Amino acid sequence: MEEIILLGLGGHAHSVVDSIEQAGQYHIVGFLDTEEMQERHFRNYRVLDTDGALDKYYANGIRNAFITIGFLGHGNVRNRLYQQLKRIGYKIPNIIDNSATVALDAGFEEGIYIGKKAVVNANTQIQKMCIINTGAIIEHDCQVGEFSHVAVSSVLCGGVSVGKETFVGANVTVIQGRKIGSNCIIGAGTTVRKNIEDGEVIR
Repeated sequence: MEEIILLGLGGHAHSVVDSIEQAGQYHIVGFLDTEEMQERHFRNYRVLDTDGALDKYYANGIRNAFITIGFLGHGNVRNRLYQQLKRIGYKIPNIIDNSATVALDAGFEEGIYIGKKAVVNANTQIQKMCIINTGAIIEHDCQVGEFSHVAVSSVLCGGVSVGKETFVGANVTVIQGRKIGSNCIIGAGTTVRKNIEDGEVIR
């Protein structure tokens, strides 16, 4: 079984760990996090070091890494860590929970997390480093831009386009064919009936 190291021990990491364990594809070595998080743990996995040690773990033969930090209000932290991993040479796999439903022709880049009971339907394209969280529905012919996060139980109806580094909050519904720009925040429970421009915050 290949080894994998995880970056960030917060709430989102708990979901990712469970998905990895149930799939049985990777052996989790542990976490890297900030100085303040050293020696903390989740299940049998503890924080081993900071992300400054990524070169060391790669040199020791670990080739897989996954970013287990959530959106945090913007995609900057995830983007920085992604660039660091790519510079070193890590493989960043997709973690797809066993309970998710994914169409045969759905397209995925790298570093994507798809949570429990999520649905990604036909002819949908998910760009790198997205989070499609628990129970989210991404219907047919949608596009989700890099570093975006579709939160729990949200629904993107058919043909919806979401830009990069956008957060779609819990229980949001986006009506079919609408476009949401980049760097947007769509607040929990919103129904999106019109196109949303780049940088808009909808509460």
